[in-house]
Amino acid sequence: MGHRNLDGAGRVVIITGGAGAVGSTVSRRWLETGASVLVVDHRQSTIDDWLSQLPQKNWGDRVATLATDVTTQAGAQTMVDKARTSFGKPADTLIHLVGGFAAGALEDENAQRTWDAAIAVNLTSAFQCYRAVLPALRERNGGWIVGLGSRAANNPAPRLSAYAASKAALGALTSSLSAEVRDAGIHVNLIVASTIDTAANRKAMGEAQAASWVSADDIADATMYLCSDNARSVHGATLEVFAKA
Repeated sequence: MGHRNLDGAGRVVIITGGAGAVGSTVSRRWLETGASVLVVDHRQSTIDDWLSQLPQKNWGDRVATLATDVTTQAGAQTMVDKARTSFGKPADTLIHLVGGFAAGALEDENAQRTWDAAIAVNLTSAFQCYRAVLPALRERNGGWIVGLGSRAANNPAPRLSAYAASKAALGALTSSLSAEVRDAGIHVNLIVASTIDTAANRKAMGEAQAASWVSADDIADATMYLCSDNARSVHGATLEVFAKA
């Protein structure tokens, strides 16, 4: 089954984690809509790999990239400034895909490190990016923010306390921020996914179950719905994308 894109002409979209396993597809799909896209990732090498694999299309000045640490205030502000200077106007959309998975028992020797890393990448990154982009969205009298949560937040397995807690807190952040800014025409929503079909997950869990997993295109479709006029009345929602899992 094919995917129908929205009309993104004139849109300025920031995608964090935009060159990663899921983000690479989401970024490409948004470019296909006609949007201008700033692809943000932590490592320049990841961005370079993504750029080298882009289809040969005339996207030209509608693609910009930035390597920065969005868990910091300075990194998140650089992202917002880069979008404006690259495309000549403020961003109207932030799709925040930055995140990381880690497992470990609370009594493990490195539990503090696991906790700190999970909170930084899954929660603090959202706090910094959302806070940084809000003035741009207010300037244009509205816009869209979408984060990526996890099904594990609601029913965590053993050894996932840090990961599940950070993703659960992201849900709370989404709900509270949405209530703060919806009157300004800013939509803040959360995609909650079950296992996503990535090379890393296939390697870790095997190929047998992959057919029931969520695809990167599924995530892209969800972002396009939540950031479209079709979702004009959707605020503070949790959109479950579970495929057949």
